[in-house]
Amino acid sequence: MIQNLRDLGGIRTVTGATIRSGCFVRSANLSSAEKEDLAGISEVIDLRTTRERTEIPDRLFGRTGLSIPIFDEVRTGVSHERETERKGPPDMSILYRWMVKEHQESFAKVLTAIMQHDFSAGAVLWHCTEGKDRCGLTTALLLELLGVDRQSIMEDYLKTNAVNIPKAEKIREKLRAEHGDEIAESVYRAYIADRAYLEGAWSVMDADAHFFERFGFTEEELACFRAKVTE
Repeated sequence: MIQNLRDLGGIRTVTGATIRSGCFVRSANLSSAEKEDLAGISEVIDLRTTRERTEIPDRLFGRTGLSIPIFDEVRTGVSHERETERKGPPDMSILYRWMVKEHQESFAKVLTAIMQHDFSAGAVLWHCTEGKDRCGLTTALLLELLGVDRQSIMEDYLKTNAVNIPKAEKIREKLRAEHGDEIAESVYRAYIADRAYLEGAWSVMDADAHFFERFGFTEEELACFRAKVTE
């Protein structure tokens, strides 16, 4: 079973178009995937670090897999290598700002791969470990390129909490008994989606007047892409 899995189909853009189902799927890692979980998906983009992929490998069942790490170093609070499991992460809003500021080139590579995907063969799926931070930011950027308003983008981002809050609450109770309130609460905050995290990323993007221009997509390319995946 794949955790935090959802198709972006049905989300509306500001022009009134609707994203087609069967094009874009975002999720947590595929280590526990069953063959039927990947029905309709032809390509998988893994956003995790090399160590994460080695420690928790995906199950792809013959599908094309692309490795495009957003970053490839240990980053407590975002990456999930074994050595990070019991460290209290820093402020997640700061980490989101760091990702979009320092790793814009990586996001551009992922978005380019998504735009170049052959949708006639099936959907493209992208994921990190929990399907929240690297996956959430990739999804937010893609939706904005497609012309979705930020309120709708935030609503989709926060859907992760339906899966992650129950998990985070259990982890918090266990860590509270073992390591005290401070670490327990900080790890809890790292597992949930919070409006402030995505707003932190947006604050960096809004401060960079040329943020989306740096991806190098032309208006013609974006129009062609939108036409393929919306109706």
